[in-house]
Amino acid sequence: MMKKLSLIAAAMLCASSVSAAELSYLSAGSIKSLQIAVPAPVLETETAKCDHVSGEITQLHLLAQASKSQLFSFADTEAQFNEFKAMWQPILEKFGMKVTSAEYKDNFGVIKYESPDGRVVREFMGERMNYDALSAEAMKKEQHMLLESLEKSGLTPVAAFTIKHAAFRPTFNVYYLTKADENQDHETQLRQLKNGEDIDFDLLAGAVTLVEKDASFSMVYIGKLLGSKSKLAADEAGIAAKLADYKKFLAENKKEFIAAKTVKLDEPFTIGEHTYKYFVNIYFFQ
Repeated sequence: MMKKLSLIAAAMLCASSVSAAELSYLSAGSIKSLQIAVPAPVLETETAKCDHVSGEITQLHLLAQASKSQLFSFADTEAQFNEFKAMWQPILEKFGMKVTSAEYKDNFGVIKYESPDGRVVREFMGERMNYDALSAEAMKKEQHMLLESLEKSGLTPVAAFTIKHAAFRPTFNVYYLTKADENQDHETQLRQLKNGEDIDFDLLAGAVTLVEKDASFSMVYIGKLLGSKSKLAADEAGIAAKLADYKKFLAENKKEFIAAKTVKLDEPFTIGEHTYKYFVNIYFFQ
């Protein structure tokens, strides 16, 4: 059913996501609307091999977002930003980062840092994964799996937090170090492909490091940013032409084609005057 709905959406010319935003899941407005009155987290150092910092976050101004060589916070007051700085500067220094500046203005605070080896902090939020949010044990297991996968891929875990706040269902995140790239889409990062369509996992096995297939339409992986697109056509010639056109589009926009899979529909469907019998799933790097 999910596949058919996705195909219908494609036929109705829903927009595809070819470009990716650098910044992620929270806006200043969404944070300002929340009432936060919980003590700051007590940080502990894990005894595991990676020696990352762990704890619980209940105040959103302490939840760092990462971009380029900086961490930032939407803090309502300078006092809140000072709490953010007091929490994150020691973590950065623990992993060899040198803080070069800390600035706060208009409810937005930024910590900038330098790295001796060109690495930067990146973050993965687990909220969009498929897990039992009512089970602390299930969340801990998922988080541990992510940390192990990062280590195996040569990416250093920095911090791992359980997040408890009304803005999210119970969730968790991890922070880690990776090599910086001018285009963050090309960095080796922990990511999730979840566009609402079933994924052809076999086509992506050699392109990225698979961490978890948490649903038929969701994949957590390590690598460059993946993109996907589905096309429909009435016959084989039409679907081949659409694939060729999209590969040309990717090349013109400096996107790297990975693979494609063409399938004949078991049950053709009609929208308006058009009857569709074939579809193709196309995968590429952003």
